[in-house]
Amino acid sequence: MVLHSAGRRAFTLIELLVVIAIIAILAAILFPVFAQAKTAAKKTSNLSNLKQLSLGIQMYVIDGEAYPMMSSPVTANPRTRWPDYVFPYVKSEAMFNGPLAPAEMVFTRFAHNQGILYGGYGYNYQYLGNSRFPFTSSESAIPFPAETVAIADTQGVRNDLGRLSGGAYTVDPPLSSQRGSGNATGFYGAAAACGSGTANTPGQFGCRSTPAEWATGRVTIAWCDGHATAKPRRALDDRDGNGVPDNGYYNGFSDATIR
Repeated sequence: MVLHSAGRRAFTLIELLVVIAIIAILAAILFPVFAQAKTAAKKTSNLSNLKQLSLGIQMYVIDGEAYPMMSSPVTANPRTRWPDYVFPYVKSEAMFNGPLAPAEMVFTRFAHNQGILYGGYGYNYQYLGNSRFPFTSSESAIPFPAETVAIADTQGVRNDLGRLSGGAYTVDPPLSSQRGSGNATGFYGAAAACGSGTANTPGQFGCRSTPAEWATGRVTIAWCDGHATAKPRRALDDRDGNGVPDNGYYNGFSDATIR
């Protein structure tokens, strides 16, 4: 009697193609889910960072009886900026990095450790502390802290090519304030740094250092009273909701008529 060993049947081409198609379909379904989960985690981290930074600013105000400057003069060496003033109250360099912000925003060096970079968050300098004049607001000058921006996601000033050209650690209100920005434009940027202001282009915001809706359609905001929330930029720029930009969420008075 002749014995034959049982051979293992190979996959046919059709069967291989079916398996590959199933894997491709599963990947197409799961990859967006993974991306959404990653973005959700970053949003949570971003909100937590800004809440802690807002509390740090509150403690700074209690100790210093005024809000921090946006920065020291350009001639200072090393130059200090608002994160340097707030850092002693939060004790974490990583907290000053916006997890939703692109890598191009993270390039500013801490004064106490030049080897560590930060970026992604902008300070409401026109109303809280502008070193170009200079001035700082006292706590009593912000009677509605729960409705006053302290820090927010920022995209800085963008030129017509979409390139960052200034304002990486500030945010401007939608309208120039009565105090001014220190530039004739009324905003952080000036001259060639600015975009053209053409609607629906990278330079649509002109010279403004603009709150950013990084990947979420919302700006994450730390308010002066220590809480943090997120709003669409159009809502942040329109306190009374009438469709016309105003500085109501920036000026400390929660009043759309005050600049």
